[in-house]
Amino acid sequence: PFCDLTTQVSNAGLERYIHVGAVPRRKAMFIPNGVDSTLFRPDRQSRETLRKALGIEDSTFVWLAVGRFEAQKDYPTMISAFSKLHKLHPTAQLLIAGQGVLLADMQQFAKELNISDSIRFIGLRKDISALLNTADAFVLSSAWEGLPMVLLEAASVGLPIVATDVGGNREVVQSDVNGYLVPSRDPDALAKKMHQFMTLEPDKRAVMSREGRQLVETH
Repeated sequence: PFCDLTTQVSNAGLERYIHVGAVPRRKAMFIPNGVDSTLFRPDRQSRETLRKALGIEDSTFVWLAVGRFEAQKDYPTMISAFSKLHKLHPTAQLLIAGQGVLLADMQQFAKELNISDSIRFIGLRKDISALLNTADAFVLSSAWEGLPMVLLEAASVGLPIVATDVGGNREVVQSDVNGYLVPSRDPDALAKKMHQFMTLEPDKRAVMSREGRQLVETH
């Protein structure tokens, strides 16, 4: 009540706070997160350099996830989905950048699913722009969100995205335009859309890439 104005980074968050009575509409404003699109941009040289450093062949399809290993990010759903995807695309790889209290549990889970060779836990990274360029698509399995910076960064680099339909994710990911949205806590749905993207024609993937970049630059 002492505030003159509060801000929210997503329209979804704004409407929720108004709905639960946390703030009146007259004192609330939507100001989206921003991303430096000159730093987060498509960069072929960066892709080739880091892929070589990571020992990833040019023909390998790489999914990337970035985020701390906490309950919010729901990595069990992502790893379960990738296990299903692995049966259809055994050469695909999943890179996960981040640290957190659940990291060891997720490494063990990957071992139990016999996909440790296809999932690489690469720890805390400071080169996220280069890392995004290394990947072919981005995946987010969060159980709840605001407006994730990493989705904006991925879109700015031109990575198509498969993400859960929570929080403000749909303000970045437009289904069939620059990626796909799926229900949260649903490994089957996540795996299905990841497979669907991998089977798209190259020109359709390229369109999704351009649409994501355009969305960030426009909004």
